[in-house]
Amino acid sequence: MKTRMLGAALALTVAWGLSACSTDTPMGGAQFVGSDKCGSCHTNEYATWKDTYHNKMVRPTREGMLRDALDAWAKDGKGNAGPTKGNIDGKAYKYEDVAMVVGSKWKQRYLVKNSITGNHQFMDKQWNRYLKVWEGYGQKNDWETVCATCHATGYKVTAYDAANPAAQKSTLVERNTGCEACHGPGSKHVSTGNKADIFNPKNAPAAEADKVCGYCHIRAETYAWKTAQGHPREDLPAPTLGASYRAGLDDWTKWYTKSQSLLVGIQADAPFTGNYKGTDLDNAFFTDEKAVKDNLFEARKHHQQYQEYTQSKHAKGGMSCNTCHSPHAVKGKVIDSRDTCKTCHAGKPMADYKAYMPGLGRTAGDLFMRSHTFNPAPRKGGATADDMGPPVYAYPQK
Repeated sequence: MKTRMLGAALALTVAWGLSACSTDTPMGGAQFVGSDKCGSCHTNEYATWKDTYHNKMVRPTREGMLRDALDAWAKDGKGNAGPTKGNIDGKAYKYEDVAMVVGSKWKQRYLVKNSITGNHQFMDKQWNRYLKVWEGYGQKNDWETVCATCHATGYKVTAYDAANPAAQKSTLVERNTGCEACHGPGSKHVSTGNKADIFNPKNAPAAEADKVCGYCHIRAETYAWKTAQGHPREDLPAPTLGASYRAGLDDWTKWYTKSQSLLVGIQADAPFTGNYKGTDLDNAFFTDEKAVKDNLFEARKHHQQYQEYTQSKHAKGGMSCNTCHSPHAVKGKVIDSRDTCKTCHAGKPMADYKAYMPGLGRTAGDLFMRSHTFNPAPRKGGATADDMGPPVYAYPQK
């Protein structure tokens, strides 16, 4: 696809340890303040969010390293060698060089320094928790320029030259999905204490609340910005240089045309049944005879829940992601999404989420994400996170 680059020539280092007090471009009269600031008043919500995977996606090695992966670092039980080199520079790296680990629930990947750009690159293997084996992983783009929009809060590109994407610069307020990733910049609310000065998805129309989740739980390919290595991005940076996504204020579904960013199933000219050869969206959804008959195009790859959900009767009937999921405790009670089907479908077959949410979107070898189309005639699925126990970390935390 042809690339339509954004405007004027504009240079990337991301500070990994930015203070929670970091500021951002004023947005709707507010700036990002960081989750720690939110936690000073919302103690229960903050404490329970801290224990979610939203807060645990990208962590320093001694916080997030999996015990079984470390034990098998040199070689797994089937004889497969563990990570040995960087995907971008091809240089040899040791375990001691790992700066950050990415993921822990499904799989785990490893980041080392990219001395060329000053950012971080992935190593050549990922750990599959379900099979407990090393799998090849070929992502050859800096983490900061292919993943950071969703794996950080308050992320923004601060300098960019289309002719030299390796020199781009960006910043973030905090790693991982913090409070303001879902509630928008909070400085005004912190100052006034007024509920009207912060976005709350539970009080928004369902479709608008769902877009907050959908901003990251989607498969996209963006051409308007390139990675440091000159490839299309797999996330959706804000279209304006120096700006961050503002939950509740920005409609990211209208940011880009199809030639600037491909959002299958979201853009009117990018239907599920389209042909997207040569893109990351090629063969990303089931489009076979069953899909056409059911008019439900289920995911074949991971992090496509929003695209699936928008097709469902739940979404069309006014339910939202928040009906079943909670990113933190609400009034002392955490919503267990596995039980919410029973609240409406008690005593009926639909009460069994495993039967109607099969594992279809592949996230690692023989491991799948649950479908979110709620197909009344579901396909047969594969193993999901339910088939594994909770992750065990190498370094016990205090």
